[in-house]
Amino acid sequence: MAYKLLGGPDLPYRRLCFPARGFCGRRSWITADVANSRQEQRQEIKEAFDIFDSERTGKMDYHELKVAIRAMGFEIKKPEALELMQRYDREETGYIGFEAFEEIMIQRYATQDPMDEIRKAFELFDEDKRGRISFRNLKRIARELGEKLTDEELRGMIDEFDLDQDGDINEDEFISIMKQTSLY
Repeated sequence: MAYKLLGGPDLPYRRLCFPARGFCGRRSWITADVANSRQEQRQEIKEAFDIFDSERTGKMDYHELKVAIRAMGFEIKKPEALELMQRYDREETGYIGFEAFEEIMIQRYATQDPMDEIRKAFELFDEDKRGRISFRNLKRIARELGEKLTDEELRGMIDEFDLDQDGDINEDEFISIMKQTSLY
């Protein structure tokens, strides 16, 4: 039986949630639905904008921009956020609107390095930072994603991809899985 990560080949698009922030964002490492990805990406950008536009003004300030970009899974440092504000705040109000935020995020998605995304995904799975995805890690992720997988199915996934037969998935094995599934 061949598995793709967290399900079979028909696994629909899933969301990774950050409940503490009230935000659920698409993570490309578990995306199987490529046909609608552009529309879903735009919808996700809109949701993030609406969540982090804390005053509901249709505008974001520097702090909201920085937090929103980070919540979308991208690194950003203060100088870069300030430079983006300067570039996109054409009227020098201290705010940018949705169109500017969308343009910023689309550019970020377009320049993503797939290997960086795979490594970030591995780190999300490897919650205990052991450099391995254990059965417990996989079970937690499946539960958080709302997947109804039995322990037997989860163990089967590990068994299929555990090339060194140590009972866990290491980073190299994870990278191999991601390349095989064509999610990157």
